[in-house]
Amino acid sequence: MTIGEFLVLYEQNHVVNLKSQRNLSRRLQRYVTPFAALALGDLTRMQIISWHQEIGRTRGHYAANQALSELHALYTKAQDWELYDGRNPADRIKKFPWHSRERFVQAHEMPVLLRALSEEKPHIETFFLCLLLTGCRVGELRAAQWKDFDLAQGLWHKPMTKNGTSHTIPLAEILIQRLQQLPRPTVWVLPSRPNGKNGGHAGQRCRTAVRWMWERVRRRAGLPDVHIHDLRRTAASWLAINGESLPVISQMLNHKSLACTAVYARLSVAPVRLALNDQATRMLGPVPVPVVSVSEQAQEWPG
Repeated sequence: MTIGEFLVLYEQNHVVNLKSQRNLSRRLQRYVTPFAALALGDLTRMQIISWHQEIGRTRGHYAANQALSELHALYTKAQDWELYDGRNPADRIKKFPWHSRERFVQAHEMPVLLRALSEEKPHIETFFLCLLLTGCRVGELRAAQWKDFDLAQGLWHKPMTKNGTSHTIPLAEILIQRLQQLPRPTVWVLPSRPNGKNGGHAGQRCRTAVRWMWERVRRRAGLPDVHIHDLRRTAASWLAINGESLPVISQMLNHKSLACTAVYARLSVAPVRLALNDQATRMLGPVPVPVVSVSEQAQEWPG
C-alpha cells in the first residue's frame, strides 16, 4: 500500500471523527502528500529528517514539529490497523526546540490598543474586545450565534469548544452593553458583513479576514509583535497579575487541568517586584537605607 492510498483510508476512517478534522486534513494534504507515491515501507528516516528540516526552514519550527507528529500518528494508525508491520520511520526524530509564547498586552500598551480599536467599525471593535475581555479562542467567537448569548443574565454559552466540551462564561457589563447595541441581521453575532449580506459569520468568507483586520489594528497601535491569540493570553495574564486564583483563570479559559493554566502566573515581573518591595519594607522598615559612599566602602572592606 502506498502512503497516498493509506492517507485516503486515514481521512475516511480516522480524521473524519476528529473535531479538528478540517485543519488536520489540510495539513496532511500539504505536508504528507509529497510522499504519496511511496510505499508505506519505503519512506526512510533520512527522507523524513530532510523533510522536517525543510518545513522548519520554510514554514517555521512549530509547523515542522506538528507535521512530524502527524506523520508519526499516521504510521501508528497503520500499525494498529495491521496494514503496516515495520518500524515507525518518524519515531525518535528530534524535533526543533520550541518555547511557548509569553507575549501579552502590557499595562502601558493597553491605552494605545484601545485607541486603535476605537477607530474600527463597531462590530469589528466588539469582536476584538470580546477576545480581550473573555479570553475566548478566535474560532469560538467567529462561530458564535445570538442564541448562544443570554444578555439578560450576562452569559455566553459555547456549545462546543476545542477540548470537546461546552463552556459557559459570564460577560463583563461593558461587553454586554456593546453586544446589546449591535444590529442582528443574521443568526451570527459578528457576521462577515455588518449589514448581513452574504450571511456568513466573521471570517467565513475568507479564512484570513479576521487576521487581516487584526494586522491593521496592531499596525495602527504600534504593536507589530502582538498576535491575535495573545489577546487570550492577555486576559489570563492580567487576572494572574492582579492576584486571581488559578482555578478562576482556568475556568475562564476552559482548561481541563490547572497545569495548562499555571503558565500565566509567570508572565510578568510585576507581582514579583511588588512582593519583593513589600518584603523589603517589612524587613527594613519604611525608612530608606543610608547610602554608603565608595570611599567609605573601601575603608569598611579593605582589599
